Amino acid sequence: MRKTLIVSYLARGERSNTKKILDAFSACIKGSSVETLDLCKNPPDFFMPDNLSVYYERNYGGQKIEPKREALMKKMDEMAAQFKSADIIVTAAPMNNFSFPAPLKAYFDSIMQKGVTWTIGAAGYEGMMKGKKALAITSSGGVYEGETAAYDHYSGLIKAQLSMMGFDAIEVISAAGLNIFPDRAADIVETACSKVKTIAEGWYA
Repeated sequence: MRKTLIVSYLARGERSNTKKILDAFSACIKGSSVETLDLCKNPPDFFMPDNLSVYYERNYGGQKIEPKREALMKKMDEMAAQFKSADIIVTAAPMNNFSFPAPLKAYFDSIMQKGVTWTIGAAGYEGMMKGKKALAITSSGGVYEGETAAYDHYSGLIKAQLSMMGFDAIEVISAAGLNIFPDRAADIVETACSKVKTIAEGWYA
């Protein structure tokens, strides 16, 4: 059976518009086991001097690390293994200040490990998540298209990261303009819900 991993950072809880879109997608999942990771309840580690040294020595240098030091990578390794085990990855987090909320960025720093989700081959970077699908669900107060497109550092970053890891299918669905158009917010969210339902129906057919 396929496995779906849902990684969320929804600090507003039930008030979150991103959560409404995620719920619409989740309701359409079938024929797949589902595992969830709530980054509000289980925040990822940050790379700091000690664990960063272990990572480079081990993943780049191929060195054997003593257990006490390798334990510094325990949470990152667990999250990376969980990520790699899934066939479909879904992330759900709002745009904060034009990009990822800090916990989601730290999560990608954790799971984008050389030799685990990507590597370097004769032709350069090679993804190790081939044959898998990924969906990023987000929402924002503003609309970042045309003249303001340069402010959107969310969709481009997540597409780049997922592409580097080799995902076959990558979708980004955003409910944008919720603060600028409060009178249309419900319709904007509903449109995003319809889009993720269509994706789910195709992926879980």
